[in-house]
Amino acid sequence: MTVPILVTGAFGQVGRRCVANLLARGHTVVASDLRTEAALSVVRTLADQHTPGTLLPAYADLLDPAAIGSLVARHQPRAIVHLAAMLSPVSYRNPELARRINVGGTRTLVRAAQGLAAPPLFVYASSAGVYGSRNPYRHPERLSAQTAVDPVDQYGEDKMLAERIIVNSGLSHAILRLGGVISPDGAGALNRDYLLLMRATPGDNRLHTVDARDAALAFANAAERPDSVDGKVLLIGGDDSHLNLHRDVEDDMLQAIGLGRLGPQASLPGDPDDDRGWSFTGWLDTTESQALLDYQHHSWAHTVDWVASAQPRAVRVIAGALGPLARPVVRTALTLQRRAEHRGPYADPWTLISAKLGPGVLASNVDPAPT
Repeated sequence: MTVPILVTGAFGQVGRRCVANLLARGHTVVASDLRTEAALSVVRTLADQHTPGTLLPAYADLLDPAAIGSLVARHQPRAIVHLAAMLSPVSYRNPELARRINVGGTRTLVRAAQGLAAPPLFVYASSAGVYGSRNPYRHPERLSAQTAVDPVDQYGEDKMLAERIIVNSGLSHAILRLGGVISPDGAGALNRDYLLLMRATPGDNRLHTVDARDAALAFANAAERPDSVDGKVLLIGGDDSHLNLHRDVEDDMLQAIGLGRLGPQASLPGDPDDDRGWSFTGWLDTTESQALLDYQHHSWAHTVDWVASAQPRAVRVIAGALGPLARPVVRTALTLQRRAEHRGPYADPWTLISAKLGPGVLASNVDPAPT
């Protein structure tokens, strides 16, 4: 058996596709995540693919240092792909728990890796959220590894702090900052908090998406290329067809499920004079990441088609039939909701989100104890 690669968050939308890539290449993969029915279903699917690699499912909680230490010591991986996290907006409901998972859990995993005789390459899934609110009128340039980080929300701050732990660890490492990951899986995550985040975001906010299959390939390739990626901060987004505005991305997704486009009146614009009045998304400079990892294989049209083809035919038929009636009703409801919330002419997302979910959603600028 070959020296394994450990993947945390192995059964999420990026994790399971990263694991599948590595198994197809003959690697032994220790696939770690929480034990849930969804995780067990993914394990069965991966096992049924009969790849040349070896799948070793492992169920461990980042909040359990003994379990993580034992997992790493037992398998002694040559690379760790750390995808596990409590993502936003779910994290906004419990920012203290999110920090324990996202920052404390990363510290636990790093310490376990530092204890190995041959410390592994540590590949970390970060986020464009570390850059904070991005006003495209004042900052039209693309985000890069050299752009200063200034998170506006709890999740972006968690990612910034976790990055700092990794950089200061002495481990060989690569930090991959993700844009907006898109897959058919996202339809199942559309709860009220996601809907709040969507309608809070300015319609003209820049959004750089990436197909989940391409994001997974980036992590799999990084794990195999330690000499190329060591010490790098790489921005992971799709090709230039993935450079869109938030409203257009939402409408393309609504079109994919059959409902049809809501149009620009469904959202408020961002304030060109307010640097804080924007979401934490922007367009990324992916030149270096693509050169090193060769992962951009699906255009935005391919991604939209993938989402559309994954919808049950009955859903698309019903949505298509209801669309002409539903769209004006939804537009009217959104307008009335904005009036009830006393929103002005601009989106002002963080005022709305913090009012709905509490001040804990915002970055606290409190640095936890160093690693």
